[in-house]
Amino acid sequence: MQKEELIELARELKADEEDKAITLFEEFAKDNNINEEELEQILSKEYDCFRCESCHKFYCYDEYSFFDEVCIYCNDAHGDEEEY
Repeated sequence: MQKEELIELARELKADEEDKAITLFEEFAKDNNINEEELEQILSKEYDCFRCESCHKFYCYDEYSFFDEVCIYCNDAHGDEEEY
């Protein structure tokens, strides 16, 4: 697993608009014989790529809420539900 491969994976995951990111992520982990949780930690710490626990899409630092472990979009949606 090369640094360039991780950079490209992070870029693809964050740019995915067709909900194929989770498949890409899982295949990359399998092909490189790495635990998905470990891969997720590497991507978040070194490549600004964070996986939302709610929608399972990948986002950069500015679009992710560490406190809730979800993207800001899911965080806003959950906040709206609680108001009613």
